[in-house]
Amino acid sequence: LMALRVNFVGELGWELHHPIDQQVELFDAIVEAGEEFGLKHFGVYAMESMRLEKSYRMWGSDLTREYSILEAGLSRFVRLKKDEFVGKEALEKQKETGVPQEFVTLEIEATDADAMGSEPIFRDETMVGRTTSGCYGHSVGKSLALGYVNAGNSDIGTGLEIEILGDRLPALVIPESPCDPENEKLRA
Repeated sequence: LMALRVNFVGELGWELHHPIDQQVELFDAIVEAGEEFGLKHFGVYAMESMRLEKSYRMWGSDLTREYSILEAGLSRFVRLKKDEFVGKEALEKQKETGVPQEFVTLEIEATDADAMGSEPIFRDETMVGRTTSGCYGHSVGKSLALGYVNAGNSDIGTGLEIEILGDRLPALVIPESPCDPENEKLRA
């Protein structure tokens, strides 16, 4: 068993890496040990809400082969001055000329439905991007979405619209990590 003090929800927590044949036994032991502390199970929708409140990107929705690591706003994880790697030349060119798409966190004035991903994003009457994830952020009490917009539409405070179930709803580009932006919970 390897316990890593990392998580996907922005809270102080752990990921447990173990052989799959130990999963049931380990799960049962954790549940039993957690009873005296009021341990509760939570599901994927709670996890999704918490990860969006931290602007954490998920492979397959927010991170795909369609967008580069620079477009995803994750340049801090790339060392272009280091050894050769597949795609380095393309990233160097993109860094020099600018990215065509930029990753954003959005706050939506939603009512009955939240974004889920793949909703079009508009500025005025022009489609400028699409959402990649979305849901209600229970800790911040707001409808949130992550997505990509054409370069020049990602400044904090930029007003956009997201089409949800046929209705265009006002959305605002906000800073990443609307919940605990200083990562105080993670550093506790």
